[in-house]
Amino acid sequence: MRPALPLLPALPFLLAGCTLFPRSLVPVHYYTIDPPAVEPRPDAAPADLVLAVHTLGAAPRYRERILFRKGPLAAGYHETSRWVEPPADMLSTILRRTLDARRIARVVADDRLLRRPDLILDGRLTRFDEVQADPAWRAECELELLLKQADDGAVLLSARFAASREAAARTTAAFAEAMNAAVANVVAQAADAIAKTLAALKKPDKTP
Repeated sequence: MRPALPLLPALPFLLAGCTLFPRSLVPVHYYTIDPPAVEPRPDAAPADLVLAVHTLGAAPRYRERILFRKGPLAAGYHETSRWVEPPADMLSTILRRTLDARRIARVVADDRLLRRPDLILDGRLTRFDEVQADPAWRAECELELLLKQADDGAVLLSARFAASREAAARTTAAFAEAMNAAVANVVAQAADAIAKTLAALKKPDKTP
């Protein structure tokens, strides 16, 4: 009986074959959302309150992969396009920054940094879609926000804010620019609504 030949000498040739025919790598493109910062309003009189802004929640479909929709039911993800971080995290940062710049309250910060806030702002990102429609693609953003008192949980504001912006081209890069504009509009709507709510709290009671 002839001894079995060792297989080790063939290993270098197999490894060489792997290097001779490498698999093509497709680069992944990353996008972020960062609208221009809101100019501070030195003439604004902030409410003497501490506002804690929770990080927004979102459905599992809204993570780093960019979601696109075709028609009312068809959806998918781009293979080579990603957000740099989950959209809900990006919008949470932009929302805090905008509310602080607008001087909505004396203190506006991440809820994890505050122990005893006066108010709590919570919410969910309910839409963050690339809609591939004819003749143009568009970006759709929608937020659901809830403003309540920290001590008793009384709801001061419950509302949805939405915006849609048409992309300049049928590309993911153009969609990201359109989403940037949509986010700026949604956050501005939310800031206006919260400012009006807190302004009403500051009005003196005229009842005898």
